[in-house]
Formats: sequence, C-alpha cells, structure tokens
Amino acid sequence: MIPLLTAAEMGALDRYAIEVVGVPGVVLMETAGRGVLAHLWARYEGRARRGPVAVVCGRGNNGGDGLVVARGLADRGVAVQAYLLGTRGAVRGEAAVHLGAYVGGGGSLVEVDDAFPLGDALSRAALVVDAVVGTGLAEDLRGLAARAVAALNGATAPVVSVDLPSGVCADSGRCRGEAVRAELTVTFGWPKRGHYLYPGAAHVGRVAVVEIGIPPRALGTVAPGLWGLEATDLLGQLGRPADGHKGTFGHVVVLGGSPGQAGAPGLAAWGALRSGAGLATVVGPLGPGGTARLPLEVMTEPLPGDAWGPGVAALARRGTALVIGPGLGTGPGAREAVEALLGEAGAPAVLDADALNLLAADPAGWSRRRRAAVLTPHPGEAARLLGTNVGAVQADRVGAVRALAERFGCVAVLKGAGTLVAEPGSPVWLVPLGNPGMATAGTGDVLAGVVGALLGRGLSPLEGARLGAYAHARAGDLAAAARGQDGLTASDLLDHLPAALAELGPPSPTETP
Repeated sequence: MIPLLTAAEMGALDRYAIEVVGVPGVVLMETAGRGVLAHLWARYEGRARRGPVAVVCGRGNNGGDGLVVARGLADRGVAVQAYLLGTRGAVRGEAAVHLGAYVGGGGSLVEVDDAFPLGDALSRAALVVDAVVGTGLAEDLRGLAARAVAALNGATAPVVSVDLPSGVCADSGRCRGEAVRAELTVTFGWPKRGHYLYPGAAHVGRVAVVEIGIPPRALGTVAPGLWGLEATDLLGQLGRPADGHKGTFGHVVVLGGSPGQAGAPGLAAWGALRSGAGLATVVGPLGPGGTARLPLEVMTEPLPGDAWGPGVAALARRGTALVIGPGLGTGPGAREAVEALLGEAGAPAVLDADALNLLAADPAGWSRRRRAAVLTPHPGEAARLLGTNVGAVQADRVGAVRALAERFGCVAVLKGAGTLVAEPGSPVWLVPLGNPGMATAGTGDVLAGVVGALLGRGLSPLEGARLGAYAHARAGDLAAAARGQDGLTASDLLDHLPAALAELGPPSPTETP
C-alpha cells in the first residue's frame, strides 16, 4: 500500500527529519534536488546535453529545490539557465542558501518581472524544469506565478516538475488556476494525494519518488488518511478448494430490474459469476421477455406484473449476498421492497443505482437496517446521499467517501476516476487503476456484482469492496489494452474479470505426470 500524503503530513515529516533525526533543512533540500536531477538525467540525458535547459524557480522551497537541480546540471557541463520569479532579495531560508551556491558557482540567473518574455525564453529550451511552487500552494496562482505556468505549458520541450506540477493542490488534486502539464514529476519521501486525485493526476505524467532522509518509522507519527492500493495488499484472499461445489462459492441474489431494464441486473449477476460466485439469481419484475436478455447461466425469479410486491424478502433469503438496485426503478413497491430487504438481519448487501436513490429520499429509514452493507454510488448518487451537489463531491472526493461511510455506518465505494473505498473510523483507500473507456453504461452494475460475489464468498464488506474495486478496474485496463478505450463496453470488462482476479489469487497448482 502506498501512503498518499497531504501537504501538512509531509510538512510534519520534514520537521521530524530536522528536529528528531537531526538532518538540517538545507541538506534535505540538497538531497531532494539531487534526486530530481538523477531522474531527469536518466530519462532526458540526451536533451540535457544538447541544451539549453531552463529551470523556472519560485521564491520558496520548491524554487530552492530547482536551484539545486540547476547547479547539478551546470556541474555536469550542461548549458542551464535559471529563471527566478522576482528578485534575489526576496528569497529566504534554505532556498537562499542554494541560490547563493548556484550563483557563487557561476550559474546564470535571470530575475523575471512582469515585462520579461519568459515564454519566448522557454521556447528555445531543449528541456524545462518547473520549480515554481509545490506542496506550499495555498491559493489560486496569480501574478508572476500564473504567467510562469502559462509559459511552461506553452513550451514545446518536455517539462519536469519538482514535487508537484505547479498549480496542482497537494491535498485535493484540484488545479488552482492553470496548472503545469508535466511529462515527469519527481516527488520527495512519499507521493502526495494530488498525484493520484483528479484532475491533478492528469497533469503529473510519470511520477518518481526519491528518498530524502526521512526514516520510514516517521510515517507512523502522521497516520496518513489516504492509501493507494497495490496488488500485494490483496493477495491471498481468494481460493477454490479442490473439493468445492457451486454452493461453496456463494449464491448472489440480484434484486432489480423492471420492464425494459433487465440488462442492468443481468450485468450484475454475470459480474458475480465472472468473479467466482457459484450461483446467481435475478429477482424482479422484468416484464415480458425480460429473462431472454439474461445470460444462460443466470437463474431468474421474475415477479408477476410490472411492480414489486410482497414476498421479496423470502426470495432473497436464499442468497449468501445480495445486490440491490440495478434497474430497480423507483416505481410502485420499490421502496417497500428495499425496506423489507434491509429491515432484517441476513446476508450482506451491495446497494447500487436506484436503491441508493431511494435511500437518499429517506435516509432516516437507513437507521432501521440491520444488514452489513456496501454502498457503491457514482458522484451524482453520492451527492444525493449527502444532500449536496456533484461539484462539491468531486472537489473533495476523499471527504465525500468518508462522509458516506460515517453517515450510513457501512463501507462506501465512490466510483469514478480513482475509485475510493472507506469504512467508518479507518483510512480511505484509492484504486490507482482504471481508464476513461470504463465511463460507459453498465460498468457500475458489473462492479456491484463483483463486490456481491466476494461478499458471498465470505469476504468482509471492506475486503470485498477493496478487492472488488481493484479487480474491476484491472479488468477495465486489460480490456482497454486488448480493444482500446473507445467503444469499450461493460461486457468487455466481464470477459477480463477472470484474468484480473487470477492475478490476485493463489497460483494454479502445478501439474504432475
């Protein structure tokens, strides 16, 4: 798992290194800049040698890191030009020490003011380093900094950003005004949230992390609230005993569907089977011909007519896990059916789609539920559940998923670019996989079925949600690699789920002669 830090958490770790370990701040800055230089050189040595290299520096610590890079390039015989946004006299602290070292060693420095044509200067560079502002960004860029970012984005040469692309908020990934679009971002100690949260994640290019002298034990002093999931975090949770049968691997009952909406529960049921469930049944008023649209392997309990009626809870009791909501609708009987399903102890449930909309319309009814549950909203559904708007959810996705988990007392999965998983009182988990091709009808239904299958196989709600969200995203990436992103469908994900889960499961037994 990868800790994804806020600016405050990283600041606390810097202070730990200085005050507890005894590493001077000027040494941390030197180590950071040298780390950037190493990655820059490994990837762009040819360009750097051709030169010139332009290093655009703010007046704070990020600029100080950039000045270390500029000095290191000059030491290697590279034609390098540093551009300081403002005057030398405005630079303080460790950054001033490194400014003095750069200039004292013969480095060329231009003090940039409003009249300086920085864009023209960068247009002549073979490589550009962005060291305007990093984790210290606290407000929208303006003035010289904003003009510098525009000039950096106008450069034709590759841009290497120091710590974070200037303009990207370390905590939220928001762009505070225009933000630099980098090919490579080199950060220090540990990644920041802004490297993984969108839209900032679209600005970082490739991210490299360099060690700067902060011991790993220091991480325990800040208790990061967001972690990136890795495959190694999820290994060993699945297995299929050789003497197992279909009952061993769980029965997922999907409660959903309405006339003209049989596809959604069908995708959920098929996702459950593709994720290893032994049995899957769709229960709902599917309407005439609705069952014909379902996969042959999926069992059905079509309800008469076009509405939900009594007896649904009894049909659901056969399941080891429930998926409630795909294609459910909000028509006659739907609310009563959901309340009946949630009002008794029983198999864990995944709530998706219209089940979430019904819940948002009557959140007080949730207090009567006794089932372990996983909520899987997209941003619009999350906004309704939280009584806010989509913009607010997307501006603070980590806060939104945590609020969902706390408000409803269960595991919440906030779908989208960088799907997030949370449970009350615990850190939030980010899935660093997936692609824009997955933004298509039905992929959320598939995810609900995947999580349902894992719950039905005995995983806890948190384990099932984390593993399910990761495997779902990995299947999307495998499908995109095979077929491209444009035109990707939910059915394509279904085809790649077994391979995605195989990467997370135990190795296949070796055949013996």
